[in-house]
Amino acid sequence: MAIEKLFLSHFSGDADEVKQLVAQLRLRGIAPWVDKDGGFKIGDHSPSEARRAIREDCFGLLFYATETAFTRRFIRDVEIDEARNIRHADPEFLLFAVPRRMAFDNLKRLSMAAFDFDLSPFHTVALPEGCDLTASLRQVAMMVLDKSLRRAAALSERTTMSLQFSTRDLLPDEPEDILRIDATRSADVHGGKQPGEQLLAALRDVKSKVAEVFGRPRLTVHGSKHLSAAFLFGRVFAPFHMDIRQTASDVWRTEAERPSLDPLTVSWQQGDGQRCLFIEVASRNKNVAAGVDDFIDRTSLRPSVRLQLWPATGPLDLDNGLCLAMVRQVYTEIERIMQEHPAHELHIFAAAPQAFMMMLGREFKGMPPTYVYDWTGTDYELGCHVSGGVL
Repeated sequence: MAIEKLFLSHFSGDADEVKQLVAQLRLRGIAPWVDKDGGFKIGDHSPSEARRAIREDCFGLLFYATETAFTRRFIRDVEIDEARNIRHADPEFLLFAVPRRMAFDNLKRLSMAAFDFDLSPFHTVALPEGCDLTASLRQVAMMVLDKSLRRAAALSERTTMSLQFSTRDLLPDEPEDILRIDATRSADVHGGKQPGEQLLAALRDVKSKVAEVFGRPRLTVHGSKHLSAAFLFGRVFAPFHMDIRQTASDVWRTEAERPSLDPLTVSWQQGDGQRCLFIEVASRNKNVAAGVDDFIDRTSLRPSVRLQLWPATGPLDLDNGLCLAMVRQVYTEIERIMQEHPAHELHIFAAAPQAFMMMLGREFKGMPPTYVYDWTGTDYELGCHVSGGVL
C-alpha cells in the first residue's frame, strides 16, 4: 500500500516557490501530490482525477494562498470543494493554509469571498514579502509533519514506527510506513558548501517531532541510501532501537546478539597532517586504502593518522551479529587511536553494508566533527559533514 500523500493546491505561477516547499516536505517524510510531479498525466480528466486523488490518495490538502490562487476556478470548484467535503465527513482529514504576502485577516476575507469557507483556522506560517523563504517553508513543513504524526498517533497506538529513508533510489512503500524521507532529488546530499547540511537539519526535525509525539518508538527503516546518509541517520537517531532492512529478506536489529570475535585486521600509520584521523573500513575485498591514496593525491587534505580495518580471513559473509561485532571493533579502535593520537576531525572511507554505517553512526557519541565519503565508482567524494556533540 502506498503511503498517503499531501495534496498541494496552488496557482501555477507560484510553482517555483511551491517546488521549494515540496523539497522541504520530502526531506521531512511527507509525500506531496503535486500537479506535473506525480500528479495529473496526459489523458487524465483533471477535475475527476483531482477529486479522486484528494479523496483516495491523500491525508490532507495544503493551499498555497496567494491572491491569484483565490481567483482560480479549478482551485475553488474542484480542489477546495473536494477537501471541504472530505473534511466535513472526516475530521481527521487535514487542511493547511499558507498565506503568502498577506495577513491572516486577509486570508479569512479572501477565503470567505472565494470559497464561502474560512481557511484562517487552518493557517500555518505566514510568508510575508521579504521573509526568509527557506526558513519559513521549513517551518511550514515542520507544522505539516507534526499534524501528520499526531493524526497517525490518533488512528492507532504504536510502539514501532516504519519509514523509508532513501537518497539513491526511491523504493516502493511498505504497508506500515508512516513517513517517506525522500532525499533522492536533493542536490544538498552531494554538493554544496557543507554537504548534507539540509538533510541533517531535516533528520533532526523528524527526530524531534517523532520523540514529541511518540516518545521513543522502535524504528523500522528501509530504503536505498548512500553510506554517508546511512551514517548520518544513525548518528541523528542514536537513542532509538532500529530494525534495518538490509536486503529484501534480511532485517538487522541494532541490539541483536553479537559474537565475541574481532572480524577485522587492524593497522595504523602516521601521516604528516595536523590532528586529522582517517578511518578506512572494508567488509569484503575492496581496496579502500588505494581509493584513499588517490584521494590524498588529488586533495590538499592530509591525515595525521590512517586507521585501516579490513577482513582478517577474506571477504566477510556478514549477518546481523557479525555486523554488530564489526561495529564494536571499529568504534573501539577509533576510541583507542583517539586516546593515543587525539584528532580535531574524523574522516570515514568505507566499503560496507548500509546497515553497518547506520549502526556505526549510532555509536558516535562525544566524537569531534566527522566527514563521511561515498565511493562514486571511480573515487571518493564527500557525502556529509556531521558536527560533533549532541545532535
